[in-house]
Amino acid sequence: MYLLFVVINNEDILDDLITGWLDMGVTDATILESTDLLQLISHQIPIFAGFRGLTSTGMRHNKTIFTVIDEQPKLDKAVEYLEFLCRKTDEPHQGIYFVAPLVSFAHLGSPKDTSK
Repeated sequence: MYLLFVVINNEDILDDLITGWLDMGVTDATILESTDLLQLISHQIPIFAGFRGLTSTGMRHNKTIFTVIDEQPKLDKAVEYLEFLCRKTDEPHQGIYFVAPLVSFAHLGSPKDTSK
């Protein structure tokens, strides 16, 4: 099992990414609103205001996605599709991803009652 982390800088690809992953069987993803560190300090900490010239004009928000994927072939397809969508925009710096092996994974809470 694998843990796939993705940080998307371009929210325009998010809908296509989620739809594509659902079609592949990647169904248990969590999506968080996130902010790049340089963006944050250039807007929130006055001493770093000079960094604003290095960033976009507004406070850019990213989407951080993490999901557990149980099989290597499914992981490969999910990453390949992610890379395809980012290349398709023809823009640099679309985000990052990384994969970590999982030692343990379980759902929390009471088991579902399937008798109803």
